[in-house]
Amino acid sequence: MKSLKTAAFAVGFALAASTTAMAATLIDNSTQGYYNNGIGTSLDGTNPFGGNFMFPLANVSGGDPSLDIPAGNEPDLSSASAALGDWLSNPAAPGGTWSAGPVAIPTSWTINDETAIIYTLDGGAGGLSNVNASFGVDNGLFVWLNGTFLGGHLRPGSAIPGEFSLSLGDLGSGLHYLQILREDHGGASGYTVDVTGDLNQPAPVPLPASGLLLLAAAAGLSALRRRKNAN
Repeated sequence: MKSLKTAAFAVGFALAASTTAMAATLIDNSTQGYYNNGIGTSLDGTNPFGGNFMFPLANVSGGDPSLDIPAGNEPDLSSASAALGDWLSNPAAPGGTWSAGPVAIPTSWTINDETAIIYTLDGGAGGLSNVNASFGVDNGLFVWLNGTFLGGHLRPGSAIPGEFSLSLGDLGSGLHYLQILREDHGGASGYTVDVTGDLNQPAPVPLPASGLLLLAAAAGLSALRRRKNAN
């Protein structure tokens, strides 16, 4: 009887610990976020990198570069600090020139200006796994997750879906913030985004009922053994 109870407890514990992973689109172009279109051209001609600037001069006057900026080269955004506020350290209440709440994010914006976005990723109770972000942009963008710089990308030409991808890995439970700074230096602007991942949710198992059933089965087997021994 003791071994059967132990087995019942082990099965019940395994059921309690199990989770299901459900693939989902977490962010796309229909997702709302906090939006900042008050940066203007304050960053133009700053952050030299790769023989050019991370934020080229307006109207392509400083070139139209192709740059891939690794995580170790976070841009200095101090010239836009009045507009950006505390967006990297306090994304829930950044101040600056941000929208009062989540709004629809335009896929194009004023030519030569920079704009910024804060998306919220909700990890729920079980967290998120295999999170991947894919972007298209005209001309460039820079990406942070919870204030940590992940990389940047500049390309001439139109916004091509999937031209810039980042692995965000696994995210724990609760809220996370994807922070994006979009760059333009003339001609046109454009943007696409697709963030996918697995939602980790506890398996829908009625644990009290299953535990009672297992214990009832154990009790039944014990009764059969006693009856057999009595005969």
